Amino acid sequence: MINQLLHAHRAFNKILRMLALGQSKQEMLEQLIGVTEKIYSDRMTSILLLDDNSNTLHCECAPNLPESYKKAIDGIPIGPDVGACGAAAYFRRKVITENISEHQNWIEFKQITQKVNLASCWSVPIISSKDKVLGTFATYSSYPSSPTPFELEVLEMAASVCAVALEKHEIEQELLQSANYDFLTNVYNRRVFCQKLQQELDDVVKEGLLALFYIDIDQFKTINDQHGHIFGDQVLVETASRLRQISRHTDIVGRLGGDEFVLLASCNDQEDFYELYHELANVFNKELTLKSIPFSASVGFVTIDRNEAFYYDIQSLISAADKHMYQCKHEHKQLCSNYLTH
Repeated sequence: MINQLLHAHRAFNKILRMLALGQSKQEMLEQLIGVTEKIYSDRMTSILLLDDNSNTLHCECAPNLPESYKKAIDGIPIGPDVGACGAAAYFRRKVITENISEHQNWIEFKQITQKVNLASCWSVPIISSKDKVLGTFATYSSYPSSPTPFELEVLEMAASVCAVALEKHEIEQELLQSANYDFLTNVYNRRVFCQKLQQELDDVVKEGLLALFYIDIDQFKTINDQHGHIFGDQVLVETASRLRQISRHTDIVGRLGGDEFVLLASCNDQEDFYELYHELANVFNKELTLKSIPFSASVGFVTIDRNEAFYYDIQSLISAADKHMYQCKHEHKQLCSNYLTH
């Protein structure tokens, strides 16, 4: 048994080394299952991840389990009497089902397990370093069986390695999010938006028009002064949300800073451009309300023919769109002033 444990530890340590070298989440999970199944030799393994919002488990990786069974268990709720995985996640401890056909937790799944010849299931929760349940690591066999101490040790080691991998992936995603997106509005930050704009300028394949819209919230300082910065932040979030709703899937939305937003759009022709511009103007030039408090935004733009994109640089385009936005803002103020004096 000691030699077996040493072999298992070395195998899992190798996976951890590969993880440190940048192996992807999916590759790591598949390799982890492969190592576990090789140690067991005659069992099939699954990794289910927990959705915190719905408290349901979803099949993340189970390459050798029957497809029909994976579909049947995908989305199962956690609970004290839900199979082995649902119960393991619920109780936060290992749950061993030696004989599926004789266990009350499996009544709902008995028909499918008999059909695909699954007779036993051992499941342990995957728990993070912050004591949060991330999912379950389970192994199945086609015959009734109970685990030996060595087999339980392997299962718990695998779940621990899986927790490390999942946490590493989550941290990487958080770092990527903070590096690329504006923390408040969840649209691209200035740096990434400018990178995307440069990529569009460098693309010699695409044709049509490239339109850069510049959106600035009207009297934003007054909004902050009168209603507070928390409400001002909510206005920024609402503005970004409206922009995402209007934008097409190929469009790029960013926040340059403060109350200044940008939208970069590829348009087939002038008609396509004006359709998008009028939609933006109709939404932002009229009064919007948030918590019964009105606000609006001014929209400026600049367009260029993609065939001439190499003549332009990022800053000149942003400055041109910004200048046009302020012209629109001034014209809007003049209209309001004329209306009030008549």
